[in-house]
Amino acid sequence: MDIQSLNDRQRQAAQATEGAVLVLAGAGSGKTRVLTTRAAYLIEKGVPPYHILAITFTNKAAAEMKERIADLVDDVRDMWVCTFHAMCARLLRIEGESIGYGRNFTIYDAGDSLTVVKEILKELDVAKDFLNPRSAKAMISRAKNAGIAPGRYINVYGDDTAGKMTARVYGKYEDRLIGSNALDFDDLLLKTLKLFKEHGDVLEKYQRRFAYIMVDEYQDTNSVQYDIIRLLAGGHGNLFVVGDDDQSIYGWRGADITNILGFERDFPGARVIRLEQNYRSHQHILNAANGVIRHNKGRMGKELWSDIDAGQKPLEFEARDDMEEAVFIAEKVHSILREGRYNPSDIAVLYRVNSQSRMLENKLKERGVPYVIYGGLSFYERKEIKDIVAYLNLVCNEKADLCFSRAVGVPKRGIGGVTLEKLGAAAYEKGIPLLQACETAGGFLPKKAAATLKGFADMIGGIRQDMKQQTLLQTVESVFIKSGMKKEMQGDDTAEGKMRLLNVEEFLRSVADFERNAQPPVTLEAFLERNALVSDVDTVGDQDDVIMLMTLHSAKGLEFPVVFIVGLQEGLLPHQMSLAEGDVEEERRLCYVGMTRAKKRLYLTWSATRFLRTGESFSIVKSERSRFLGEIPKGCLEQSEVKRTASAHAPAAKSQSPFSLTQGGSGMPSFRPDISKKAEHPPDAFVAGKVVQHPRFGKGKVLSINGEGEEKIAVVKFENGGEKKMFVAFAPLKIL
Repeated sequence: MDIQSLNDRQRQAAQATEGAVLVLAGAGSGKTRVLTTRAAYLIEKGVPPYHILAITFTNKAAAEMKERIADLVDDVRDMWVCTFHAMCARLLRIEGESIGYGRNFTIYDAGDSLTVVKEILKELDVAKDFLNPRSAKAMISRAKNAGIAPGRYINVYGDDTAGKMTARVYGKYEDRLIGSNALDFDDLLLKTLKLFKEHGDVLEKYQRRFAYIMVDEYQDTNSVQYDIIRLLAGGHGNLFVVGDDDQSIYGWRGADITNILGFERDFPGARVIRLEQNYRSHQHILNAANGVIRHNKGRMGKELWSDIDAGQKPLEFEARDDMEEAVFIAEKVHSILREGRYNPSDIAVLYRVNSQSRMLENKLKERGVPYVIYGGLSFYERKEIKDIVAYLNLVCNEKADLCFSRAVGVPKRGIGGVTLEKLGAAAYEKGIPLLQACETAGGFLPKKAAATLKGFADMIGGIRQDMKQQTLLQTVESVFIKSGMKKEMQGDDTAEGKMRLLNVEEFLRSVADFERNAQPPVTLEAFLERNALVSDVDTVGDQDDVIMLMTLHSAKGLEFPVVFIVGLQEGLLPHQMSLAEGDVEEERRLCYVGMTRAKKRLYLTWSATRFLRTGESFSIVKSERSRFLGEIPKGCLEQSEVKRTASAHAPAAKSQSPFSLTQGGSGMPSFRPDISKKAEHPPDAFVAGKVVQHPRFGKGKVLSINGEGEEKIAVVKFENGGEKKMFVAFAPLKIL
């Protein structure tokens, strides 16, 4: 292991092995390298991997971290490298019986949790316009992340009518999950905290085991995660956290920035190391980003710098309206791809709210630019996948009533809502799960329905028995066949039916991959846990032939050579909600995160007007330039000027492939200089100091250069015209 290859600050951090340490790591400063090197350094010093716990926020980051540590040292199999939720799930599988949970508990995803809330609201006869299911689920999640139990809900959040009803729904929701031996994502954290607080012997066991704790993205921790880590580190104090207060953007979902700002207060004697050298972006991009974030008061303070050769300054574009803004982006992306320097996957378009993507999509389609919207329907959210997963969860956990309700109706067996209500009433009266109630359904249901339910329960029991002698893949295939799902899908000759079958085949392949690569024991529970905890961010970058459209929140942790940030105007970025609350610091951090995703080129766009609803109709509303653009230091931005040849609202002809050398579309505004007159010399020939001749301005000298390719801009001082900025790819300049 070559620790000398780290820079001075990184090396200090990697070798800081004892006590509390906060590494304040700026964007692109090599924090993952520090974390992996430190873990390897500990192992080389003689610390067994068994005693090291490394926590990060995505499965993808955890897998990458463990792989990189394995490249540095021989054996890391016993080291826990995982997300918070994966760590807690693993702990509860081992120790959960101490607080009343069987090891075969089911993990409910967001969709499952919402279904339970909807069922409870229906039982209570609560109208949606009084308490929306999604709002109720969000409020329950907020309470859980704050560690507020149902009994304390109204004391904290108010005892008005809505508050009392939410508390009641919350209580029933908790009872429903406990009865089903199920946990939602929030519970994984909360129940682990409960386990540690109520069972000191268990806490001491894991304090001894995890003698060295490392936490990535510490600024994103919520109060429950903070409490878990503080308890685990309480026995030895060896807590090493890496984070960036300037990238704390998840306050709306419970992240508490005071965890990182107050680290030195919470851990007296803690050492703080700042990583300020950026290895991602060139200095022009960092100058702009530093200028923005410098306006925040709630920060510890640092200044990013880079020794990467300075490239193109960020370009600002002011559109007349939001449609022209979308046209500019689509045509600029089209132009960049024509240059041949970047692949589609090198380009990201970022926006504050999802609704901004609609117009962008339309204009990208018109030009044949390939794109994908990050955050769309996940593979595991597809109906056929959720159906088969419901069966698998029921095989593992007979108490999973929600999974029973889904599985028993796929394929259709003639079991309707009335039958299920009677079955549910009987199960409730006897205090048993729905699957178990099927065994005695003959006592309260018609003969045909009772026989169908008994057959269903027998099928599940048979699969559970058979899987003791089967591989994981054989068990999943058995479910697919014996449930009747395979026969039903094979009988559907439509394009959608064939696609569903292909999706299940891909799911089976994921089972085979898991079985081949997972550490033993390879169980159905472990596979289902892996799927429940997977995040859609883990798949970003898997497609090379599309540009990425995503929200600014989703972009955190990613990087792209070319980045567009759309809608930099008051009310969008910063968002109207933050303006109304009088606090824009998190919005400023969000803007900073977006800007620091860019490696080579950064485009910042906004529109002077937008077409919005005002009252009962839609009208054109004037917009103000975002204050964040105004906070970028003078001279750090280039203004992207356009040659408008038509209204942005004119229809466009479908372009050829974005890789074509000819420009598609007609009658659209042209967001580049007139290309009918090409310059005599290629852009690369123009460098500072060159003497040039212009037909109108005469002789001049190139003072500076910014940008590359068709966007290369020269500042030329002419004898007759003073200083001028020109696109060298198209200006009539002759090098003398």
